[in-house]
Amino acid sequence: MRGFAGFVLGAAALMLTAGTAAGQGVSITPQLGVYIPASDFYELRDEADQIRLEKEGTLGLGLAVELGWLRGSIAYATGATLNERGVSGRENIGEGSVLTAAADLVIRPLPRLLVQPYLLGGIGLKNADYDADGGIGEAFPEDETEVAAHVGLGADLMLGRIGILAEFTDFISRDPDGDWGVHDAFAMVGLKFRL
Repeated sequence: MRGFAGFVLGAAALMLTAGTAAGQGVSITPQLGVYIPASDFYELRDEADQIRLEKEGTLGLGLAVELGWLRGSIAYATGATLNERGVSGRENIGEGSVLTAAADLVIRPLPRLLVQPYLLGGIGLKNADYDADGGIGEAFPEDETEVAAHVGLGADLMLGRIGILAEFTDFISRDPDGDWGVHDAFAMVGLKFRL
């Protein structure tokens, strides 16, 4: 967790330095939405049975700070349910939380016509902490932090110094086989304050 905090502080310092040098305004956006485990399906096989483990979405909270084309964000979700689906049906076997942080570049390819769409991309960290029954620790580890690619799209509507934002972002990380195939997404709305 120490590396996670260092990443967040380093990204914030970089953004403040770059934003001040460029003379850009600062905006802060508290966000509320849903965490969507867009993939992360695991299959565990033994001699007689095949079990599929899956995560369900839950409430997500976030905060984004923007300085021109630079952006830092954090997002948190807790209470994500773990389910086991096998021959006998479906059963809840635990829950978990996800904390993410990202440093991104924001691209606004179209001029603002009341609403302005944008794309973002960068690098982030994802800390997942799952409490699961049944000895499935290799599928849902406790307190694991890993590097993730961060991509997203959204749009904001500004009315003076206050606006509304809606966006969808995805943290893409490695699966147990080393492939970039694990998706942890957030669909968020927020109230944007331009300082």
